[in-house]
Amino acid sequence: SEKMQENSPASSKSAKISNAVKSDEDLVRFLAAYGYEVTEEPNRIVEVMIPKEFDEVYGQYNEMQMSQGYDLSKYAGKRCKQYTYEVTNYPGAEETVIANLLVYNSKIIGGDVSSTHEDGFTHGFALN
Repeated sequence: SEKMQENSPASSKSAKISNAVKSDEDLVRFLAAYGYEVTEEPNRIVEVMIPKEFDEVYGQYNEMQMSQGYDLSKYAGKRCKQYTYEVTNYPGAEETVIANLLVYNSKIIGGDVSSTHEDGFTHGFALN
């Protein structure tokens, strides 16, 4: 049947991780698909406004988003929720590492994995 083919190993590599969000569990599952173990509950949830016009910093942040298949410019001027989780299994991390997920209309529209260290890193969902 067609359903079987969709789930065949050949196509599973290219299968996109679902960015649909019905509950917080879907956010945890999304991060787990990238190999991250996170706290069950988000550390914080804040409402953020995607700026109408991107400054240099936000422009660079969006370039990172675009490299992982998201584009925040589509949501310019919109309010979304930012969920922050603590990553508990980041390889070699001595400081706290967090995962930020931006959610709009029950959909993950972008995010990052960041170190809380002063001169720490920020990268997309995939482990570099």
